[in-house]
Amino acid sequence: MAYLFKGKLSGLICDECLEPLSNVKVRLYRAREGQDVAALAVANPKETFAVLSAAQVKAKESSLFAEAETDAQGNFTFELGEKQRYQGGAFELDVFCATVPHRKPLPRREPVQFSITTLQPQWRQTEGGSLWAWSYTLPYRFWCWIRGLFGAWTLCGKVVTCETQQPVAGVKVSAFDADWLQDDALGSANTDGAGRFRLDYVASDFQKTPFSPLINLEWVGGPDLYFKIETGGGTVLLEEPRSRGRDKDRENAGPCFCVELCVDVAEQPPFNNPLFTHVGDFHIITDISAVSGRTNAAVLGHGGPDYGFTGALKLRGFCPKTSPVGSPDPMRYRFLYSIGGGAPQPVTGALLYPVLVGARLIQWDIFGTGVSWTFQSIYVAGSGATPDPTPTPVVPPGTPWGPVPAHVVVPDSDGWIKVDPNALDGGFYGPLLRFNTPVAVPGGAAPGNGAGNALTDPKNGTDLAITFEAGPVGGAATFSNTLSKLHVNNWSEVELLDLAQFHGPGSDACSELTNALDIRYTADHALMASWSIAITSASGSAPGTIVPPFPAGSTARGGIGTYPTINISSWAHCSYRVSLTTRRRLTDGETDDSDKTTELTFCK
Repeated sequence: MAYLFKGKLSGLICDECLEPLSNVKVRLYRAREGQDVAALAVANPKETFAVLSAAQVKAKESSLFAEAETDAQGNFTFELGEKQRYQGGAFELDVFCATVPHRKPLPRREPVQFSITTLQPQWRQTEGGSLWAWSYTLPYRFWCWIRGLFGAWTLCGKVVTCETQQPVAGVKVSAFDADWLQDDALGSANTDGAGRFRLDYVASDFQKTPFSPLINLEWVGGPDLYFKIETGGGTVLLEEPRSRGRDKDRENAGPCFCVELCVDVAEQPPFNNPLFTHVGDFHIITDISAVSGRTNAAVLGHGGPDYGFTGALKLRGFCPKTSPVGSPDPMRYRFLYSIGGGAPQPVTGALLYPVLVGARLIQWDIFGTGVSWTFQSIYVAGSGATPDPTPTPVVPPGTPWGPVPAHVVVPDSDGWIKVDPNALDGGFYGPLLRFNTPVAVPGGAAPGNGAGNALTDPKNGTDLAITFEAGPVGGAATFSNTLSKLHVNNWSEVELLDLAQFHGPGSDACSELTNALDIRYTADHALMASWSIAITSASGSAPGTIVPPFPAGSTARGGIGTYPTINISSWAHCSYRVSLTTRRRLTDGETDDSDKTTELTFCK
């Protein structure tokens, strides 16, 4: 049997600053003699965390049965089975760090291996085998200790306006150490759209003296911090005195230090900041409930209270052509989704449905009368990229080139989409991507059809989290925001419509009915908007007052049962149609689910 173990590792710099454990090795070990595996598997990782010596790593080497490396986001995957002689039991998980993220390459330090915990996966059966997802964030006291072992020091901070506490984007923050002989410049960083910055340095940056490298010392263990903030044009917004570094909250800062700084400026709106704003026509903050992941109310005539989402969803927002902070580098963006708190996955490949994201002008000869500037559509799709720039067709002069082909942008394997530098309106604005949710959250026909007036396997929806990231091409994401819950349901309703008289002795669907009619029905879905039964005749009129109102409803899960016997002995001799109509409380953000009708006919 195949076992697929997916995970994500992160570490806290402080409560407001989290980083993925990128490019580290995750090692899995079998239980060893003398270990109480059951106790270790239920223990809190805070109690089992341990940094291992070289001798301890060597001692458990024979128990190692699998190893994988995390990607840039801290994600890792293990495919376990016969090759690893693994059968689904508990294992110990260690992390091996040759270095830590963002650390300067020099001076070199010895690698570190630490044990996090013993895990007993709760495997979930899938068509391809067994699956389990796990994520863990190292508390800052553990992760900052590890960073300190590598001499890696980090400043995470935020710049806000003093009066309104609004974030200040695009300013330069410089950090200094108030040293005993001379002040050390630790480095500088620009704030992102949320006013946040990060600055990395090593111990030697604040331990040096005018006599280095002959004398390298500090009277205390860490730097004494003070800051300077400037605009992109060099205007100084804040310049703290060096004495500020001797205050208790700044003196002897550890390997991880977080700070909030304020400046007395009237911050302008972030006109050019990338942002994820809508799913279809529904705003991700005001129109979608953070509790249920469903819509709050109708928007532009579709959706309504408690509508879930289904199908291919347009994820809308804005991403400019060049970075709005720091250097004007070309920009890129991507979307990631996660299920039930699992590891985020990039939306790319088959998860994409083609969508129009913008337009640009190119030289094109549609009618053979000469080239002229012509609008060209820009699409984002999972495949089918076109050359950039679009080549000029090689045809005899005067030959029409025909319609302008669309320019198709295809994300890379990590989901990154480069904003076309020739796009109009400053970048991509509106739909940024169309998420084909049935690939991520399969649905289809729910098992069973309610035969015998019993539901066999009703299907519920799935909650997703969707994260948007944007940043310079080739660099880290400098902007991000997340829709923490989106309820998706791609299952069709369970429905049944039948007549008991078609199943009596010697009867079938061609039998003429004379006296009685019994309607069996099932209408079930987790988000049923409405369902109803009706009878019409070939004459164009319904039986009317001959029978009482037929079953109908608008509550979740719908209805199920057998309508009591209807006396049809006095009905006119004609053909009749019995129908069951259902509609799910689902939308793709622009179009709601339509009515679905099942019909049966009989003759009287």
